[in-house]
Amino acid sequence: MFRKLRIKCISSIYSSFSTKAEIDPKLRDGFDSKQFKPRHHPGRTNKTKASIPSTIQKSINTVLDDNNAKMYLEESKKLSNLLNSRLLPPEEHEISEKAAKIHQNVSRKFYAKIKTEITEEEKIGHEKEIQNAVFNILKKNVYAWGNVAYDKATCLQYLMSRAAPEYAILVRILDEIKRKLPDYKPRNFFDFGSGVGSGTWAVNTYWKNDIFEYFTVDTSQEMNDLARLILCNGKENVELPYRAYFQRQFLPASTDVKYNIVLSAFSFFELPSMKSRLETIQKLWNKTEDFLIIVEQGTNAGFQIVNEAREFVLGIKNQNQKGYVFAPCPNDTACPRFLEQKTPCNFIMKYETLPFRCKTEVQADLFSYVILRKGVRPEDDPQWPRIVRAPLVRSRHVICRMCTSEGELKEIIFSKKKYDQETYRCARCSIWGDELPVK
Repeated sequence: MFRKLRIKCISSIYSSFSTKAEIDPKLRDGFDSKQFKPRHHPGRTNKTKASIPSTIQKSINTVLDDNNAKMYLEESKKLSNLLNSRLLPPEEHEISEKAAKIHQNVSRKFYAKIKTEITEEEKIGHEKEIQNAVFNILKKNVYAWGNVAYDKATCLQYLMSRAAPEYAILVRILDEIKRKLPDYKPRNFFDFGSGVGSGTWAVNTYWKNDIFEYFTVDTSQEMNDLARLILCNGKENVELPYRAYFQRQFLPASTDVKYNIVLSAFSFFELPSMKSRLETIQKLWNKTEDFLIIVEQGTNAGFQIVNEAREFVLGIKNQNQKGYVFAPCPNDTACPRFLEQKTPCNFIMKYETLPFRCKTEVQADLFSYVILRKGVRPEDDPQWPRIVRAPLVRSRHVICRMCTSEGELKEIIFSKKKYDQETYRCARCSIWGDELPVK
């Protein structure tokens, strides 16, 4: 009963079932000739599960063994939980507004107890008491945001807990570019907040023989050293396998050099305010020649960061700096999930854990992301709807919840009776995060 009620409530926030859809007419001949199959239709992601490449795994195991990292297993789990539960740092105006409300309530209650007139000197003393009370209440009600200090031990904990899911997520995201633009060959790569180097590993999964320059930025020197060590097979004094691999602790001020792919993955939570986040997005966009990719945890706070970046870039008026959403959104309008539901637009990716001192397991992680591309959306972009929740597969029908090119949320029941075989089977074979090749 409760399950049916929940489905009914969720359905009510999507458009009615009357919306019709059919296979994109441009693909019809391909399905008729068996060039395309519903199980592997053009909107399907090629990556539903990933594991770190064996050569990188071997390097990681060497590093962890050399540093006796077994002692950090429990701490690594705590670090992962912390990173997945973080909130955005409170803004100054939010703190001021909250403090004013608390001060008003405390003052009213405090002075309500005083029945006699008070002197100016007593009033000053009472105000100090009220201020102290406000401060103590504020400490309990304001999120205590702070940077994570990545020393050597914390970097090893991060490697153990976050390397596998982050690599898998990045492979899934980069598959969007590879799938839609199979002939695309980036020549250089910029990674902001590069961490242990998972961005470099993911990019090399698709374009290892095409990229000639890697530029990575991470404020932690320990993290940079660890990323470099992993690329050198876990051994000191070994030459890097790439001729042009550069590491820095801070963003370069120059905007002369641009990069085909610019990535920021799980990094913006370390910035202290919205202003600093938007300034960083602007700098990264200035360095972008083709694609800017922003990835964060699939939480409300993580999605808020991604949506900030999306809205900021789409709001740029300079024609030379214009861009559009390459993925996952099929539109450049305001996100309907954010406006209508106040829930994150997120996706799920399976990954294999690192086989360090324990058996390999298959787990899953939620993430939010946006791929922004420089230029204007091509006229022949099909803008297929994106499936934003796991389809509900039932007997002889499937319910798909999608975000459309009109910037609306649609829920369509694809039944075997009302739809042709290709359309029905494509919907039935699709998963959360796929594009559905329909019009």
